[in-house]
Amino acid sequence: MSERSLSMGAIEGQWHDGRSSRARAVRLDRAGDALRIVDAADGSQAFWPLAEVVPSARLGATPRVLRRAGHGQIECADAPELAQWFPSPPSRIEALADWLERRRTAILVAALGAGLLVFAFLRIGVPWAAAEIAARLPEAVEDEVSRQTAAVLERAGYLRASGLPQARQDALRARFAALVAGQPRHQRMRLHFVGARGLGANAFVLPDGRIYVTDALVRLAGDDDEVLAVLAHEAGHHVHRHGMRQAIESSSVLLIAGLAFGDVSGSSVAVALPSVLLSRGYSRGHEREADAYAMALLRARGLPPQAFARIMRRLSERAPASDAGPLGYLSTHPPTPERIEAAERAARE
Repeated sequence: MSERSLSMGAIEGQWHDGRSSRARAVRLDRAGDALRIVDAADGSQAFWPLAEVVPSARLGATPRVLRRAGHGQIECADAPELAQWFPSPPSRIEALADWLERRRTAILVAALGAGLLVFAFLRIGVPWAAAEIAARLPEAVEDEVSRQTAAVLERAGYLRASGLPQARQDALRARFAALVAGQPRHQRMRLHFVGARGLGANAFVLPDGRIYVTDALVRLAGDDDEVLAVLAHEAGHHVHRHGMRQAIESSSVLLIAGLAFGDVSGSSVAVALPSVLLSRGYSRGHEREADAYAMALLRARGLPPQAFARIMRRLSERAPASDAGPLGYLSTHPPTPERIEAAERAARE
């Protein structure tokens, strides 16, 4: 039924008395300190003291509901008369919500403000919180996460025994120990060489400080300086606790997106896509931070930052990067040319 004011001071509505499932069409007006209810069918009247009537909050053009304990409720269209009969809004918050609902500009400004707050929280708040939380996690947590990760990699066959001569391994370990001596968290850094066929020329670090380097990477490098440049980068990940920070950031984004879209499982595209994009963005930030750490460490130890640029070129030639153009937003690493340029720029400084 189309709800509208019938005449000055009269409003049409539907009365659900709570005793019958049938709604009664009624007309409402004010009679002194009471709300007069006139049955549209038979003309019978009822009177509700205004002091006992609780009106619902105004919310845009949605219907209003007038309730009286023990007498049911009456649903009617919003009308100026209601503001006269019930002049005091239930709360300032409800009054503000109603004001916003009736003004498109205010709605747009509020939506823009909310969007900016969410953006700032995701870009600044989440990384800051992840860094603070990761810095306060006990080492036992890092150890357990790393143990479980290593167990998965071992079952997948990625951590097979290295084929490098023991003397070569010992020489690189000695140079790496000298490289990170005195650096934050250097006591937990342990270098492991593995013959991981499925990983190719690669290196990675677990949260507990275990740094794995594949035989393929050592063989690809033109000299030991290039290997050390990669190891300096992995040391940067460990010093800045990127492993735990990434885990916290990714889970936080998934939770926030799930709450925003009503799917905390993360199974819908609406949740998964923004979560992936944001998580990859955090990862690229970690990579840049680890690169900067590596450049500073290499220069402090008298090693050429160009070594990092050289090994990046070798890796790029072996497996052409897919981090350029629009696909770069899906990459966990910054564009390779950008990283090479940063290393060469560090060498000139």
